[in-house]
Amino acid sequence: MFTQDYLMRMILELAGAIRKSFLTAKEDNDPEGAAQLLEATLDGATEMDSSLLLSLEPDSMAAMLQISGSDPQLMTYVSRILLLESHYLKMAQRHSEAELRHGQAFAVAKAFGIPLSEGDVEEPKMNCFLDSQIN
Repeated sequence: MFTQDYLMRMILELAGAIRKSFLTAKEDNDPEGAAQLLEATLDGATEMDSSLLLSLEPDSMAAMLQISGSDPQLMTYVSRILLLESHYLKMAQRHSEAELRHGQAFAVAKAFGIPLSEGDVEEPKMNCFLDSQIN
C-alpha cells in the first residue's frame, strides 16, 4: 500500500511539473526556466542525485536507473521529461545539453521497454498521455 501511495504521489508530481513547464515555456516565454523545473522533479522520481544522474552519458544513465531498481512506470515519465527538457534546451539555444537530454531520454526508454517518439512531447499528445495515466 505504501509503495502504491508513493508511486501515485510521484506520478502526480511529475505530471504537474510537465503541465507547469508548458505554461512556463509558452506563457512566460521561459524555456530555460521550464527545463530547470523539469530537472528539479527528477530527484524524487529516481531517488538519486539528479545533478549526478543528468551528467551521465545516455547508456550510463539508463544502466544506473536499472541497477537502482527504478520503477518502470516512473521511467515512462522520466523519459518524457528528459525529451521535453531537450526540447526546451534547444529553444534556449543550449544545444549540447539538449543533445545529451535527447540521448538520455531514448536510452532510458529503450532500457525500460518504453515506446517513445519525438512527437510525444507535443503538448496535446503529452496531455492525452497524462490524462490516460492519471484517470
